[in-house]
Amino acid sequence: MLTIKMNDGRTEYDVEDNYKWVCHLMQNGDKFIELKEHNYGQVLININNVLSVKESRDYEK
Repeated sequence: MLTIKMNDGRTEYDVEDNYKWVCHLMQNGDKFIELKEHNYGQVLININNVLSVKESRDYEK
């Protein structure tokens, strides 16, 4: 599980996507990525608005 924080300082998403896959999309120059968010389903976010991507190791299914 990943935690993606947005640069507005308040919004963060707990997503079920692979860390390396998200980083790959960000480095490829893609403008938007579609994520599988835990509470809302599919979420489309703009790469320019991402502040940080952190892997959550303490997540239990």
